[in-house]
Amino acid sequence: MNIVIRKFEDTDFDAVEKILYDTFGYHKEKRSDSRVYEFVACLDNVVVGYYNLMEEIDIIRDLKIFHVGYVCVDSNYRGKGIGKLMMEHAISFAKEKGAVRMELTSGNKREVAHKLYLSLGFEKRDTSVFRKEFV
Repeated sequence: MNIVIRKFEDTDFDAVEKILYDTFGYHKEKRSDSRVYEFVACLDNVVVGYYNLMEEIDIIRDLKIFHVGYVCVDSNYRGKGIGKLMMEHAISFAKEKGAVRMELTSGNKREVAHKLYLSLGFEKRDTSVFRKEFV
């Protein structure tokens, strides 16, 4: 199985929209931000996975970090190592861009994803995520 991970292109929108909605129940917005890098995983030119990275700066310590967002694989292709390939790509990309750290948040029920992140050297932090919705 030859998986190619490349930058997201506008022509990938519909496939990514479907994967995001099937995985998280979210629709993808058509917008761009220079701090966000989007990638797709393709098998035989078919988009089967998606993730994005947001570049952030710890302004207190002047350190570049990346936050991983929305790692997802088409349900027909899960269990084939595509998520791992995307995360390895993300780690390499962040290092090339000079990041000192990578962070992500994952839902409590995403146990398979948690095993993947731990196997790649991520540490589960003893924190709680707080959110206040305005919409």
